Amino acid sequence: MLPRQPYSGSVRKLVLAFDVGTTYSAISYCILDPGEVPKIEPVTRYPAQEHSGGNSKIPSILYYDSNGTVRAIGAEARQEHIIERAEDEGWMKLEWNLSANHITDDDIPPLPRGKNAVEVLGDFMQYLFRCARRYIEEIHPRGSNLWQLIENRIEFVFTYPNGWEGPQQIQIRLAAVLSLIPSTEDSMVLLNYCVANTLASDGEDDGSSQGQDVIVIDVGGGRIDFGAYSIALYPTLIKEIAAAECRLQGSVFVTRRAHSLLQEKLSGSRFGTPDIVQQMTDIFDSTTKLRFRNPEDPSYIKFGTVRDKDPQRDIRNGQLKLSGQDVAKLFEPSISSIIEAFETQRKSAGTPITFVFFVGGFAASDWMFAKLQAYFQSLGISFSRPDNHCNKAVADGAVSYFIDHLVSSRVSRFTYGTECSVPFNPFDMEHRARQKEGTRVSEQKEFSETFAIRRYNQAACNQVEVGVMSYRGLLSNPDWIDTERNTSKIAEKLTPKRSTEGSTYYALEVKVILLFGLTELKAVISWEDGVSHNIGYLLGHRFPAQEHVGGDCKIPTIICYDPSGTVRAVGAEATQEYIEEEIDDNGWVKLEWWKLHLRPRTMASSHITDQDIPALPQNKTAVQVLADFMHYLHQCATKYIEESQANGADMLRSVEHTTEFVLSHPNGWEGPQQTQIRNAAIMAGLVPDTPEGRSRIHLVTEGEASLHYCLGSGLAADGFQDDKGVIIVDAGGGTIDVSAYHMTTAPSFEEIAPAECRLQGSIFVSRRAKTMLQEKLRGSQFGSEDMVSHMAKIFDSTTKQRFGNENDPAYIKFGTIKDKDAGFNIRSGQLKLMGSDVATLFEPSATAIIDAIEEQRHAATKTISTVFLVGGFAASEWLFMKLQSHLRPLGLDFCRPDSHTAKAVADGAVAFFLDHRVCARVAKFTYGTRCAIQFDKNDPQHKLRASMAVPRPSGRTVLPNAFSAILTKGTVVSETKEFSKNFITEVVDRSGCDMITTEIVCYRGDSPNPRWTDSEPGMFSTLCNVHADTSKVARTISPRRGYAGLQFYRQEFSIILMFGLTELQAQLSWKEDVSAARGLAPRVILMHVSCLGD
Repeated sequence: MLPRQPYSGSVRKLVLAFDVGTTYSAISYCILDPGEVPKIEPVTRYPAQEHSGGNSKIPSILYYDSNGTVRAIGAEARQEHIIERAEDEGWMKLEWNLSANHITDDDIPPLPRGKNAVEVLGDFMQYLFRCARRYIEEIHPRGSNLWQLIENRIEFVFTYPNGWEGPQQIQIRLAAVLSLIPSTEDSMVLLNYCVANTLASDGEDDGSSQGQDVIVIDVGGGRIDFGAYSIALYPTLIKEIAAAECRLQGSVFVTRRAHSLLQEKLSGSRFGTPDIVQQMTDIFDSTTKLRFRNPEDPSYIKFGTVRDKDPQRDIRNGQLKLSGQDVAKLFEPSISSIIEAFETQRKSAGTPITFVFFVGGFAASDWMFAKLQAYFQSLGISFSRPDNHCNKAVADGAVSYFIDHLVSSRVSRFTYGTECSVPFNPFDMEHRARQKEGTRVSEQKEFSETFAIRRYNQAACNQVEVGVMSYRGLLSNPDWIDTERNTSKIAEKLTPKRSTEGSTYYALEVKVILLFGLTELKAVISWEDGVSHNIGYLLGHRFPAQEHVGGDCKIPTIICYDPSGTVRAVGAEATQEYIEEEIDDNGWVKLEWWKLHLRPRTMASSHITDQDIPALPQNKTAVQVLADFMHYLHQCATKYIEESQANGADMLRSVEHTTEFVLSHPNGWEGPQQTQIRNAAIMAGLVPDTPEGRSRIHLVTEGEASLHYCLGSGLAADGFQDDKGVIIVDAGGGTIDVSAYHMTTAPSFEEIAPAECRLQGSIFVSRRAKTMLQEKLRGSQFGSEDMVSHMAKIFDSTTKQRFGNENDPAYIKFGTIKDKDAGFNIRSGQLKLMGSDVATLFEPSATAIIDAIEEQRHAATKTISTVFLVGGFAASEWLFMKLQSHLRPLGLDFCRPDSHTAKAVADGAVAFFLDHRVCARVAKFTYGTRCAIQFDKNDPQHKLRASMAVPRPSGRTVLPNAFSAILTKGTVVSETKEFSKNFITEVVDRSGCDMITTEIVCYRGDSPNPRWTDSEPGMFSTLCNVHADTSKVARTISPRRGYAGLQFYRQEFSIILMFGLTELQAQLSWKEDVSAARGLAPRVILMHVSCLGD
């Protein structure tokens, strides 16, 4: 990553970058604080999103009603109730604003009556602006106040394809003015443009000062843009080395070809009607296209219910089977276009290309990446996708363009000049000022030519028009624009002249200047008025050029085994359609929610039992399943680093034996679960089963990882102010983890309340939904178990994520348009649900979160001022609004620090290892050991247990079932603080001193001073047994005389507990007198247990 300097401005500013694409659009932003290093953030949460990871982009779709009023935009336009209303009321849907020789205006949906393309773009920009404002206000503590401070100091950066020219740039400006610029006269908004390319500079930094020549390929929905650059890092210098290229062969054209394939394949079938073919095409576009990765494997379009079948057309269980070879052919024209454009750029650059970077929404296609990778590797060129969210490269790069301004020179794509009249010269057939194609242009270099303008009356000199034109060789109608300036003042001073023919005229000398170093060609007219030098107005002019588009930060925690216990599919791969066929045909076992088998049985979970969780295969334990899943995650990480980092394979080999693994777990998991995690990591082959290997495994609670994520995001700093505390709510799939922290001395934090954990994550919403569907569809033709399960899966993956307003209906789109049952609210293959009914599915989870927050507020040693919501379940708009309505009236700031809150724990776990911000934690329970205590006849509790008294060899009388607390609940523990207690054991046989064995016991009740394990037996549980070999010291222990002269041996030892790290640690210590020499003190021996487990 190229170093970025602190912002040198004097006032706080906001930079907003809009990337309006053919199929998807994105926003990135940066808040510029004086003296601070700028950090670019993507806007990745939009209304009506359904994916738990959040999306970096939204669909470029708008709905207009018959009056030309905008009714829905982006992901909101894909909601079922919007689609239903659009059909009923005749709304117009707009998408795909393209033009090319293989696509005509007739292929693009027409504009609404009374609307032009600029107005539509303005409406879409206005929506993006509202989304950006809402996002910034939502993720920043005191976000509304922040927006008020910067709303009049916003810099806008708009991207455009390499192939767009002056007229399109003017239209972008006009649209921005229509939609964004405030109406107040004193509010100035600067519009900046950048070429739609992003330089992934991570790959070029090899520590040398020599430059690297790279090509950046941005593959989007409609266009594919190419930029070639020479990059030197020391000092930083970036130059364009070839004219930019642009091809109209983006992902929408793969979809268009798929539509034609489906029409041909299903012709004559009952599934070949235009509406069903279009439905299949939409599904291909959103799922099949991005999942496709191997032409040897079949692909599927899952369009209907389990009842939809047609074996002759390869339709089974509601899904159409396609040959992988046929699907591969749909991509070939786009791949060929990329290779052709690359070769054009490589030839034009004239220097060896060493790196090619692949970004854009279409770059998410694994098949396209693999195909191009094979091509580029055959040329000896490194090829990589710089980031998994490569679709936001343009939006992020646009902000970087404004902040960093790295490219110092560019290459002109055409010849530029102006049409003029010159004296006739019979020996010279060319009389046009021109700048030659391919000229290298620095940002400040000007190209000018002086011309004389002759007019026959003085008034005609009041305005000067110069047509600035581009010549492209083969185009019959080259584009041109007019640059106009008022020259009336100089016209008043002109004196008439007489031509050789005797006519009177006025002569005005002007200079046309072209400045092309920035991303816009700027045309300037200058003239002399005898007093000062005047420059005309600058006018912009530039010339042609995982399955979700946003990428997912997470994969499903699903794993499939065959009958022999062999792993056959994991994660998103386990959700592919052909895997479902294998499960049915070959008896594979599909495991979901298996992580709950590891849960502590002490956690409150009355609403779930082992019977509610899918059973494990007979030959697999939960730890073995966890190991198999860890192994897969490690493979994914390795592959991703190899693809996204230049020379990634070499880098991985260099750290293969030194990699540190940070594994997170819910707040409610304890010693036994931590031991299982460590054992699974070793079984997975992450580290060897050696002390050195085990030392490279680090455990962290999800609550603490989430804190580090919030701090690392740079958006949570305002929450830690005024000696107040914050609460982090990590809402995941299974558990809700709630933790409270306070900043002591920056950057150190301490926990201020015992962490909470609730088993009320998002999967329990889905469980309740399935129960509701069973009841709602009882008696319907769609009420069978397979249909209900099918609908429940769709609810989990779409409806649940989209649900945001209980006043709007929710839909489960489960079948084809022919599936109807009016009596059960089923129409066109979708079930309509009352929003209020769906809200009841979320209520128990929301209530559990609120209860946990209130418990934390009550237990916290500091006043809570802010609550942060992270985790996959945090993407739920309904949950966010519900919690906000509870917390805001309490005077608490409530925000989601980042749209990709689903990756909070993973990112935070790495930050935990790097930063280690938490210096003190709070004990959740009381920890100690079972022991016997000397009988005290004056103690009422002792009197009650007098019958249980036991004599010891020393003559003492003791009572069993006592509990000796070593670390009490609520104690704040620093990382280095030890809690210890001394104990003795008495035996009559010396061999009884060869081994010390003791229990570490946890008390989970409410008593502040638990004394007896028999008073609340259900509240005590053994965490582990600690053993120590003391045979060496046993030989030196001297016998003692006790009651009635009985000989016995006494051994003294201490139990030491340390709780400052994320794992509770136990130690035993004793003294060994190893020398008879006088003056030598005995040494203390420690027996260390690094983690607690049975």
